[in-house]
Amino acid sequence: MSKKQIYMPGQVITTEEEFLAGENTFAEGGFVKAKGVGEADLNHETKEATVLGKSIKTIVPGDIVTGVVTLVKDSSVVISMTSAENGKKITTSSAQIPISSASTQYVTNLKKIFKVGDIVKARVSKMSSFGIDLETSETGLGVISAYCSNCRKKMEYSNEKLMCLSCGSVEERKWFEMVEVPRPREERSGGFGGGFRRDNFRGNSNFRPRNNFSRGNFNNRDNFRGPRNENRSSN
Repeated sequence: MSKKQIYMPGQVITTEEEFLAGENTFAEGGFVKAKGVGEADLNHETKEATVLGKSIKTIVPGDIVTGVVTLVKDSSVVISMTSAENGKKITTSSAQIPISSASTQYVTNLKKIFKVGDIVKARVSKMSSFGIDLETSETGLGVISAYCSNCRKKMEYSNEKLMCLSCGSVEERKWFEMVEVPRPREERSGGFGGGFRRDNFRGNSNFRPRNNFSRGNFNNRDNFRGPRNENRSSN
């Protein structure tokens, strides 16, 4: 006996513990979800969940999406996704770009390279029940349309700079046409921007203690009483 119900794309049908993902469904985060709109068929004999309806292709990790910056925080940029390549459907519009996925370069302030209202092209890096993560850390991804912070006019990109032809303002962005190069190893490991080198803690490898006390030798009483006065006469 099977149970049928109408489900929408991305909606949870059941758990992976109870049923396998069948036609027009997919498994994610321990749940079986619908790919398209239709009746959900939970077959208790085959232990398979299917959707009897039209299949709709939705975004998955690796897909390219376009969206608008709605908020820039210290650790991430909030994006409202508007479209996806290859005609795929976006079931949840909200996503974020973590600061670690914004660029291959060292980023200390996201507000310098993203502004509210910018149009961004990004790649889906992760999808879970907690949300969708995007990345722009490669050439071809990033801000594709920027607007002046002063007069809100569309800015023009030339000679690696974004300039507003209306008010003359020059601003930074993670521009999609800029060539992204891997960040230096020292920078990735914390060598810059407040990081620490191991040598700061271990000291110079050529350093050697200069007295017995620093070596931990406590047998020589001169270490505590000072040098003897060889000319001192005894009473």
